[in-house]
Amino acid sequence: MTQEDAFANADRIQKTAIGMYDQLQNPEFLGGRALIYSDVRSDDTNPASFFGGIGTFTALANDPTVTAAWTGGYRSLYGANFFLQEMPKNTGKVSAELEAQYTGEAKFIRALLYFHLVNLFAQPYNFTADASHPGVVLQLTAPDASNAFDATQAKPRSTVREVYTQIETDLNDAIASLPETYPTPFEKTARATKDAARTLLSRVYLYEGKYSEAAALAGTVITGGRHSLAATPAVPFTLATFQNPESIFSVANNVSDNPNTNNALGQHYRSRAGSGDISVNPYALIPVAQFPADDRRRLLLLSPTAIPGAANSPLVLTQKYKEASADYAPIARYAETLLNRAEGLAQVATGISSEAVTLLNQVRDRSKPAATASYTVASFATKQALIDAILLERRLELAFEGHRYYDLMRYKRNSSRVTYGADRAILPIPLVDIQQNPNLVQNPGY
Repeated sequence: MTQEDAFANADRIQKTAIGMYDQLQNPEFLGGRALIYSDVRSDDTNPASFFGGIGTFTALANDPTVTAAWTGGYRSLYGANFFLQEMPKNTGKVSAELEAQYTGEAKFIRALLYFHLVNLFAQPYNFTADASHPGVVLQLTAPDASNAFDATQAKPRSTVREVYTQIETDLNDAIASLPETYPTPFEKTARATKDAARTLLSRVYLYEGKYSEAAALAGTVITGGRHSLAATPAVPFTLATFQNPESIFSVANNVSDNPNTNNALGQHYRSRAGSGDISVNPYALIPVAQFPADDRRRLLLLSPTAIPGAANSPLVLTQKYKEASADYAPIARYAETLLNRAEGLAQVATGISSEAVTLLNQVRDRSKPAATASYTVASFATKQALIDAILLERRLELAFEGHRYYDLMRYKRNSSRVTYGADRAILPIPLVDIQQNPNLVQNPGY
């Protein structure tokens, strides 16, 4: 279709808006790989050589897997930028309400993509005092053949602060114009809502150290009453129940997505001929004092169930992803929202936040052994002890969903395989882009 065809009438515009989600499924990025590239560098998986040098911290600037990730992220961005560029030229063809909704969806998608790009290819927000270190290229338009090779398109990297400011702007705009919910279970999970934008922005605020703002936004999701924890931690990862009140937003996939291309989450995490590309023995070996042997996340979401201290054989695999191509890529779950507010409250409190303890218990009590007592304020000698308990719960609850490595980095903590702040703690800007764009600066060490 031409640009004119794609925006010719209300039906075409609606289909073009849905097309942004199709591009969000890019197999090299948020079809699953972007989440993998966080987790295979964390302390919860064994090194995974399948992904070139990413999981082993040996990638070079010409690593094809790194290049595909960078390109995949920007290809997905093009879809959102194209819609945002063309919709104002076609105003009046849909209702003002739908135009605002579609625009909000595009801005949510763009913010989500930039969040992952800047965390993959740049040091954490607090790496410098004012986040003035190099981020990624802020491309907010959709060039075509007439101008894609103009000198003005050889853009430099924006600072991390500038990228985060754009993410904040897009998410605040999305919150203002997105619907609270949709009529079908599929849409409630697979299309952006206000709560999806609120949850992602609360995470962004945590990364920036804006703890009051993070707590407030997560609190709006909680008091809205549109989401709840599932009966067990396994429910959100059961194919038939991806569309459930705990799942706030996921990148939806089906059996036709990423077929036999080794890009989907399930194709790497599930058992394949007795083994998997990504084994999770380090996660399974978390001491029982922190991760009891009969915690439901261990019993229901690890296979085989591992006893801490056991050797790295047999390989332990997560059971969060079981289908080759049909598993959704989880982006925002209600469990994270509860922990986001708990962390924000714990950080700003002068002492031990009782509400933070309550929120922590909501997530922990679903999975902990019945004989294990819930936390009380008296369980924590210091404010930092509570924060550490929340971070542990994030590790246990959000494992293999793309959080762990970034949680370590934003708290300036080492992974088991790389030191915080090391040059290779982040990925290189692809060599081909450096060669084509004289204004791009490479990350140190590459």
